Amino acid sequence: MSETEHGIYFVEEIAKGIYKFYEQRNASIYLVTGKDKACLIDTAYGLTDLKELVSHYTDLPITVVNTHGHIDHVLGNHWFDNARLNKADRAMYNEIVFEFSMLINEPWVQDFYGDFVKNIDAEEVFFPAPEDICEGDKIDLGGKCLEVYEMPGHTKGSIVLVDRADKICFSGDSIIENLWLFLEESESPETYLASLKHIREVLIDAGIEKIYDGHYSYEPIPVTMLDNMAEAMEKIIAGELRGEAVELDAGKGTEYSYNGWKVICK
Repeated sequence: MSETEHGIYFVEEIAKGIYKFYEQRNASIYLVTGKDKACLIDTAYGLTDLKELVSHYTDLPITVVNTHGHIDHVLGNHWFDNARLNKADRAMYNEIVFEFSMLINEPWVQDFYGDFVKNIDAEEVFFPAPEDICEGDKIDLGGKCLEVYEMPGHTKGSIVLVDRADKICFSGDSIIENLWLFLEESESPETYLASLKHIREVLIDAGIEKIYDGHYSYEPIPVTMLDNMAEAMEKIIAGELRGEAVELDAGKGTEYSYNGWKVICK
């Protein structure tokens, strides 16, 4: 579908009443609208008026759901009066909120967002205390329902959201082209593999056709990629796949490539 530009966001309607907001072509936000309510899945860095952006596409009450607690998925929560997050990532969220006033003045933030952050008074910014969300929860939007499934791996509190009506899964950073499992808050390869196998069964049962992740969302991920991911993880755990040492801003790890998919482990 065609893409339109709105400030630092690139907007695309990926299904009827479902929009992708691609912030600086870095982090992806999704707006899912029903008859009675709308759900905003992740809020990226949100250093511009995200609430104003959403108002262009719906005037329904908004429920914010964070797929996990990383800064590039929760920082925009401050534009809204509610949020839901798995409790296993709550400490991470609280630390981000505490450090917001320092973050807003970081040189990289000023460079990355430029004029967009000049009018923000960090001391006046309010972040909602998130309510817990966990496997089995359902978000009823009126004529459309999002089902919540836990997928620990990338972080302990990672979740995915399943929209059976539109055959879409919103996977955050849990099902993604380049998976990070090397962070301090990441779980083991064994834990992630168990999560992956569980979610694969859920998605097949739900007839899901497209997976939209939290970053590289030019094209949705096909469900068949989960088989490839599971094979890779099994080979890594068995010591049958050779990796290469890498060092990123976020830390050091070992990167494995398998049939076009990549994962960095501790």
